[in-house]
Amino acid sequence: MTPSPVEFARHCLSTFTHFVPASLGAFYLIDDQLQARDFQLLGMHPQMHDAYLRHYRHLDPLQPGACLATGLPVVPLQAGQARQDEAQNREYQGFLRAHEVIDVVEVIAQAGERPVAGLSLLRCSGMPAFSGKELASLAALQGMMEAGVQALVPAAEPKLQGLTPREREIALLLREGIGNKQLARHLGVGLPTVKTHLLNLFRKVGASSRTELVAMLFL
Repeated sequence: MTPSPVEFARHCLSTFTHFVPASLGAFYLIDDQLQARDFQLLGMHPQMHDAYLRHYRHLDPLQPGACLATGLPVVPLQAGQARQDEAQNREYQGFLRAHEVIDVVEVIAQAGERPVAGLSLLRCSGMPAFSGKELASLAALQGMMEAGVQALVPAAEPKLQGLTPREREIALLLREGIGNKQLARHLGVGLPTVKTHLLNLFRKVGASSRTELVAMLFL
């Protein structure tokens, strides 16, 4: 019998925190637009989570798209911050400090090339930062999570189904109106590579401009 998403989320949170203790945790599903949704929280006050969603989600260096860009199934906070603007990191660190969070690690499960679920583990003051040994343990557990999440995967939205994860990430960033320099910084590539990505994406979608591409994919 296939577990419900809530049951699976609770099982993952219980199992992961048994082997790698954490102060707080959250399990979530990832939609076709690389947005986290349907959160199940462990130990986290709803007001903290609400503040995150309202004011800090866009600053999170461990968002699904950002984690995907690292190519890692287990992404520590430091790795995410290394790919993000320093001003954004400072603002997000302020949010973490306000809740006494000293370290975060994200675990991402994929179906094929598509990320479908994630798990956040947070440590607050009084606990050490996640060690290399603990990150390796999380990588081993990630395989279990990835195998179990396959049954929870909804069909991809037709408009985005033909895009690779990187192309979906770029399309979402274009929807936010960012320029090529910001896009290069976010993806960790040079401007010529960004232009190549954009040309390939335009050809695949059949668009001739950013505005047309966004309209064709999201409107």
